[in-house]
Amino acid sequence: MPDALNPTLSKQNRLELLEYHKAGQGDSIDNRFGNKAYLSILDTLQKYIVVKNTPNSTFEMKVLKLKNDIPLIGIISTVCAPVCQSKIEFYDTAWNKISLQFTMPKAIEWINESALSQETIDRKWLENLLENSFITLTFDAANQEIIAKNNSLDYVNEVDRKLVAPLLFDKKRSYKLEGRSWILKQ
Repeated sequence: MPDALNPTLSKQNRLELLEYHKAGQGDSIDNRFGNKAYLSILDTLQKYIVVKNTPNSTFEMKVLKLKNDIPLIGIISTVCAPVCQSKIEFYDTAWNKISLQFTMPKAIEWINESALSQETIDRKWLENLLENSFITLTFDAANQEIIAKNNSLDYVNEVDRKLVAPLLFDKKRSYKLEGRSWILKQ
C-alpha cells in the first residue's frame, strides 16, 4: 500500500503493528508523530482492518468483491476535529484509484418528515442549519456494506440541537454494493 493512503504510519510502522499483533506482543506502536497508533480490528477472514492512527483519526480498509469476483480495496479515513467526518476511496489491487459511485449522504437525509410536519419549524431554516454535513462512515465487517452516521448535530449550538434532534432520525444508514454502485438499504 502506498504511504500516501495512510501517511500517519510508514510502511515499517504498518508491518510492525501487524507483526506485534500476530505474535501477541501488543496492539500499538508509535506513529510518525510520536503518538500511539492502535490496531483495533484485524479480521483476516473478512479481510478487514481498523487502525486508530491518532487520538483523532481512524483508518479502515476492507477488501470487497464486485459481482464478477474482481477484488477491490475500500479505504475510509475519519478525522475528528472536533466533529467527525469521513472520506472514502476505492482502489484496485494494484492501488489504482477507481470509481464506484458512492455519494456521501447529506445531513438533510436524516430529517424525519412526519416529525417535522407536526412542528412549526421552518423547513428552509432546518435545511440551512444542516447545510454543513458531518458524516462518518464505517465498513460492515461481515457484509459488503457501508454504514453512515450523521454527526451534524455536534456542529450546532446546544439550543438548536435540542430543538432539531427530535426532528432527525438517529439511526445509521446502510449502503450495499450492487454492481459498481452503492445503494441505500431500506
